[in-house]
Amino acid sequence: MLISATGISNKTRPTGISGRASRSNPNAHGFSLLELLVVIVIIAILFTFTTLAIRGTTPEELLQTEAQRLDQLLQLALEEAILRGMEYGLEFTPNSYRFLLFAENSWQPLETDKLLRERQLPEDMEFELEIEQIDVLIDKAQSEDDEDKENERFRPQVFLLSSGEITPEFSVRLVMQGVATSYLVSATANGQHEAEISDY
Repeated sequence: MLISATGISNKTRPTGISGRASRSNPNAHGFSLLELLVVIVIIAILFTFTTLAIRGTTPEELLQTEAQRLDQLLQLALEEAILRGMEYGLEFTPNSYRFLLFAENSWQPLETDKLLRERQLPEDMEFELEIEQIDVLIDKAQSEDDEDKENERFRPQVFLLSSGEITPEFSVRLVMQGVATSYLVSATANGQHEAEISDY
């Protein structure tokens, strides 16, 4: 053993501590691509909401804002359905919509979810729903059933499946009284969807 002039051993210290940082933790794991995509979608939605909030508020701009909001929330709910391996639903009333989660053998509203919570349309704005190219009368009373029939209170017209599919295919038009312009949000069975100005 070598001894320095100070009488302290220069023997190489064990590498157990310093070498620990260089070892990989077998329990550590990174984010999956799907998880990263969900994060990106959430950031994009928040950015879009902020951008839309500072725009003007003409009736045409309000229609565009709500259509884009619905379209992006639809994307977020679909991503979460795939990531979590659970089924989501989308329920429309004439002037509102909400996302539902199928858990414990029933549909449940996402009341604590800040993004997928129930949303009301601005005053004088309404939905016109079409499912598989058939006009559907949105029953306002379907959200006002007796509380004793809780399992029947939540009845989504559209299902967002963990397979990435949307069923049935649908389109919903956002219209406002006295405004010629309208916007359409549509989705197909393979999970494709878009918001666009309507020719109607």
